Amino acid sequence: MRVRTRPEHPATGAALAVVGGFLDAYTFVAHGGVFANAQTGNVVFVAIHAAEGRWAQAAGYLPIIGAFVLGLVAAEWLAAHRRLPGLDDPTRVVLLAEIAVLVAVAGLPRSVPTLATTMAVAFVAALQVTTFRLVRDTTYSTTMTTGNLRTLVTAAYEWLSGYDPTQRVVAQRLALIVLAFAGGAGIGAVASAPGALGTRATLLAAAVLAVVLAAIETHTRRTAGGGAAGGGAAGAPGVARPVPAGVGTDGD
Repeated sequence: MRVRTRPEHPATGAALAVVGGFLDAYTFVAHGGVFANAQTGNVVFVAIHAAEGRWAQAAGYLPIIGAFVLGLVAAEWLAAHRRLPGLDDPTRVVLLAEIAVLVAVAGLPRSVPTLATTMAVAFVAALQVTTFRLVRDTTYSTTMTTGNLRTLVTAAYEWLSGYDPTQRVVAQRLALIVLAFAGGAGIGAVASAPGALGTRATLLAAAVLAVVLAAIETHTRRTAGGGAAGGGAAGAPGVARPVPAGVGTDGD
């Protein structure tokens, strides 16, 4: 079940990857060295602390993992109820929720526990990774990079070796996504430093998401108008498209 079936433009995918990298760097730099997007690191931390008998430290990561899972469930609920009024395109709801949460996080007083902030970021990261899965006809992840990097290397090898020249496009798309994620992480690290925006750095991520929302709204209206004039355009909202195998959507 997918919240979104329409492929994104590479620029949109890159912008979302910037936000994904930014948020991971934000929680790591400004909130105690924990990850909000990729839960692999948090699961490892739980296992390490548990193995050392430090149960309180191990338990400290569980709420973050739980918030991420809750975000995944919320995204799937939106997909299952897209026929309800206002949910025909759940992408709008997801992006508005992300923006609202990130703006709220930026406004929280410094006295608010780090755990609460990280849980909020983990929740919106889960919404995003579940909602946005396609850039053109290539599956990818906006909030973690291991799967993207694997698919990039595979596509590049098949292209450069001459085995499948068509993989050049896939390699280029995923190279853009990986570089965007890394760039977002770098910007997030600088912006989240105590001498910069610190805990208010999420305003920058919210601004990028607002631009993405505006771009998607514009594209949706143009596509809907073209579909009405021409009997329904390919890629119009609500038209399911096949998802190709071999993707960058598995975990980090």
